[in-house]
Amino acid sequence: MHSFTFSMTAIKNILTITFIIGIFALHPSLNKGETPITYLQYLVYGNMVNLSYDSSIDKSNINIEWECEDQNYDCMELTIVKNGEQVNEIPFEKGNQKLVVYYNNKVIGTLHQNKAVKAQSHKYNIELKADHELLSFKGEIIGPSPAVCSNTMEKSALTFADL
Repeated sequence: MHSFTFSMTAIKNILTITFIIGIFALHPSLNKGETPITYLQYLVYGNMVNLSYDSSIDKSNINIEWECEDQNYDCMELTIVKNGEQVNEIPFEKGNQKLVVYYNNKVIGTLHQNKAVKAQSHKYNIELKADHELLSFKGEIIGPSPAVCSNTMEKSALTFADL
């Protein structure tokens, strides 16, 4: 009976240590280079797309395309967001790539990225805001290959019927 208590305590300690090591291994600051930890983060987190917009924007007019610009890799174009809803994940590709954000079938912003390593997790934040005259785009990539971009356009250039 006494040995059973010891083994339950040992199992609890092993699980606790594993949990703590797992938390540290998944810390975003370790998402660098091409290491086993990078691949673990890639499997756990993937690439996350966060799209936010204010109430005056019709989400059905929002589309986001992913494009690979590097001739050396098997690249393609892929729709990530269609009508304001995510329909595909951002691929894990190495090289030059970009997210092109469309509103009402017009380009309102482009977010460029150059990834040195294929399997690295990134967080892609896209924010759209509108006021009476302007539509503002703000994009940010958080991760080992970060980027920031913003753009403001006059609504009249986008021929809005809804806003």
